[in-house]
Amino acid sequence: MTSPYAKKRIKSTKETSEHTASKAALSLLLLLGSVLTMAKSVNNSSSSAGDGKFSLELFGHLAKSEAGGNLVFSPSSIRTGLALAYLGSEGTTAEELKQGLALEGADKNEVGQRFAQLLAKGQTKTKEDEDGVQFNYANRLYVAERFRLAQAYQQLAAEGFDAAAEKVNFAQGSKVAQKINSWVEGQTHNQIKDLISADSLDAETVAILINAIYFKADWVHSFADYKTDLQDFVRHNGARVKVNTMYQSDFFRYGELSSLKAKALEMPYKGTDIVFLIILPLEEQGLPELEQKLSGHDLNVISSQLTRQMVEIQLPKFKFEFDVSLKPALKELGIEAPFGPQANFSSLLQTPDPLKITEVKHKALIEVDENGTTASAATAVKFSLESAFMGEVQQFTADHPFFFAIKDAQSTYFLGHVNQP
Repeated sequence: MTSPYAKKRIKSTKETSEHTASKAALSLLLLLGSVLTMAKSVNNSSSSAGDGKFSLELFGHLAKSEAGGNLVFSPSSIRTGLALAYLGSEGTTAEELKQGLALEGADKNEVGQRFAQLLAKGQTKTKEDEDGVQFNYANRLYVAERFRLAQAYQQLAAEGFDAAAEKVNFAQGSKVAQKINSWVEGQTHNQIKDLISADSLDAETVAILINAIYFKADWVHSFADYKTDLQDFVRHNGARVKVNTMYQSDFFRYGELSSLKAKALEMPYKGTDIVFLIILPLEEQGLPELEQKLSGHDLNVISSQLTRQMVEIQLPKFKFEFDVSLKPALKELGIEAPFGPQANFSSLLQTPDPLKITEVKHKALIEVDENGTTASAATAVKFSLESAFMGEVQQFTADHPFFFAIKDAQSTYFLGHVNQP
């Protein structure tokens, strides 16, 4: 690929991949909508190791099912939703959620405290600061009029997740869906619309929990629009296609990872410690092998191996969506009891009813361009009543499939790979 120095501005062409997951009937729905529009710092969390473990293990299972397509998801959103489910669980159900979410060593109060740290910077009203950074993180719980949350659960949800509860009549499906979707749109700056449909709500629905994340920030080192040009990208099947490719040369944290047969680059965002980490295989078709090896690595360890160097970057612009049912992947992680007839969520309601998770669905979108990154995600957890410069310029040409992460030292907000920008 040659360095693009075209003086004319190339109009962006974007390919959107959309995967539609099947719908399942529900009686109780815990619904989380998460939006990330670029990046903003979150307070330190003592569960960074657990977050990283859960994130990469889940990524490994999803990557196998999407070996030839694009993938993006929000581990932070998914983990938040399932952590809220954990707060209402007991027995084997609680143990499986605790282990699967890598929450070992913490009781329910401590889990609430960990997620309170994650939420801390999202409790103020979203507004632009001098760096153009925006951040919002919010939760809300809608409960059927005939049910009452257990007092202990409601206190944990309020203190750890700032999740206020509102009574609704789910039999009025259209009205309630409009109410919930309107709240989600407001929290996510209209990034997620129609998160739930009226026909997914009925008189048997018990509750819906919404989690919304919104980030926005620009690159510290932005790409000049006039340097964007059409260049080759080698897809997973070896086919070469022309894609809009950005170019710049500057100092970045960079490193070669011999054990992974890859090179890595971190691109910082303005006003935040969150970075966009790219891990690029040395071989054009090396992504599957790389992702298999990543399951045993810590992204923070990889980040610590990078040093400040002069790097010439060529990176494709890309935008795509991903929609998936997480139930199979979570079962592979050992979270099985919450989905079965022996599920125990007896701490969720004041009068315990036999509940089980019937579905966990996730949808995410990401866009990378000259200014920064836009990404959004939504997770639905459904419950049912059971009856340094070295004098050398490094080359980083992302012209073949690569892995990416949006992360800081404590949390992994998004993971994915690009096979066909």
